[in-house]
Amino acid sequence: MKRILSALLGVAMMLACLCVVPASAVDTSVTLRVGLTIDGASTFADPKLENVAGEATGYTIGTMSGTSFSGGTAVSNTQLTIRLVDDAFQVSDTATGTILYTSAAGADHIAIHPNSDLTWFKGYQWHGDFVYRRASNGDITVINYVGLEDYVKGVLPYEIDPDWPAEAQKAQAVCARSFALGTSKHTGEGYDLCNTTNCQVYLGANRATEASDAAVNATRGEYLTYDGEPVIGYFFSSDGGATEDAVNVWGGDYPYLQGKEDPYETHDSSWSVTLTADEIRQKLVSAGYTIGTVANVEVTKRTDTNNVNEVTVTDTDGKTVTIQRDNCRTVFGLNSIRYTITPNAAENAAAALPQSTSLDITPSVHKVTVNGEEVAPQGYNINDNNYYKLRDIAYILSGTDSQFNVTWEAETDRILVTSGEAYQTVGGEMSSSVSTEIENCTPSDATVVIDGRTVSLTGYRINGNNYYKLRDIGEALDFSVDFDMDSRTVLISSAGSAQEEPSQTTNAVSYTFTGSGWGHSVGMSQWGAYGMAQQGFDYEEILKFYFTGIQIAG
Repeated sequence: MKRILSALLGVAMMLACLCVVPASAVDTSVTLRVGLTIDGASTFADPKLENVAGEATGYTIGTMSGTSFSGGTAVSNTQLTIRLVDDAFQVSDTATGTILYTSAAGADHIAIHPNSDLTWFKGYQWHGDFVYRRASNGDITVINYVGLEDYVKGVLPYEIDPDWPAEAQKAQAVCARSFALGTSKHTGEGYDLCNTTNCQVYLGANRATEASDAAVNATRGEYLTYDGEPVIGYFFSSDGGATEDAVNVWGGDYPYLQGKEDPYETHDSSWSVTLTADEIRQKLVSAGYTIGTVANVEVTKRTDTNNVNEVTVTDTDGKTVTIQRDNCRTVFGLNSIRYTITPNAAENAAAALPQSTSLDITPSVHKVTVNGEEVAPQGYNINDNNYYKLRDIAYILSGTDSQFNVTWEAETDRILVTSGEAYQTVGGEMSSSVSTEIENCTPSDATVVIDGRTVSLTGYRINGNNYYKLRDIGEALDFSVDFDMDSRTVLISSAGSAQEEPSQTTNAVSYTFTGSGWGHSVGMSQWGAYGMAQQGFDYEEILKFYFTGIQIAG
């Protein structure tokens, strides 16, 4: 899950967490166990506690049975330091070093109940009790035992901006509560959730505002259900245009986690990453794949919502590695599964690429037909792929089921495409042959917007004009593209969806991944919730848009 205010969203969700919560397990008054340090390895390893000024002072030191605190020694000191000394937990006054309590040797934990409502720990203020547990490596794991509602108040302002619209905050609160109630992947380590992006970012009360607390209070005890059973409220930062089925990301098919086109995100989540062929090989090897010198990287399967579902990497010996589902994002270290891949023949992808380089550019000589009728769009063949002007493709598809209009929005420097609308000619369509003299060629940097959604099309600006890969256009606008080898003819059909191109060897020096969105794309888009709230939708409408067939209980 992408965190708006933290290091984001690339969380690797474990399939084991994709579960329906048994109805009998739901208790909205539950005390959660949240790991603040993991075997002493995180930035929270400092063992000190401090009462918050203006509140009751002192602590009670005891033990924890389940989630029930059992008191023992009461101290009036306001600052404590806890450490392991000679196989026992030792509690001392931070200022003076005076030892206040020593546990029995070999004790597996101690519990500390602050008299103050809020307690300082490692620069953050927290509700609840603290358990110091002996870790397997001899360090200390610190666990915050906190009530569900206080926990959600400590999640909300770290997952989204606490100044966002109230309905977006309420939707996030219900998701966070549903996630907490249904997640138990850390029980083997002695706690329910961690406080990082691996679960949800939880950093106590520092950033909580009146508005964020109000959103939690307004939805108190509410959680998501499907067919009467509680379910987990997965969320992420931005989908870039469409969410995704859980089965296409994590492998589990859940009816309430179905992908859909998202018209509500107005936030610009576009991104671009260029990786050399060797960097791609190294990433594959690190992920456990075996591959030689990378010769080609391409998307070989997309989902119904046009997200990447499969990437095939081919080496110079012809061996292929197929990467699927969320690995299409995580293996390459990308922000989302919504992207295209452009091979670059030079290290500097933005530099001019003259015809003399290894990028093979020639005027396209292939015949082209639309629904069996021969047409003549002008374009280039680049590394065995045909590229054409959007206006020429719009012109030849006008009057078919796949027609679309193309306009230029000068004030924003965007190409606007409207599907289903008859093309309005502006002059110059299909009027002249392309030049065989390649004066300059760079990857296209034009912004293309289809039906209000920014999309990534593989393209090049050649001699001042944009040419886009035909199969990418077909995928984006739902027409199919095939190639008849016998007649050397490009076959365009206005019915059906585009097919992926066969694997080729490009021997490119680097590959540019250009996409939009941030996160795993399953469940609720945080930026989509923001957009819906801005348009006047309430939090229940937001949640029911992103989660198919759910109800809100509690």
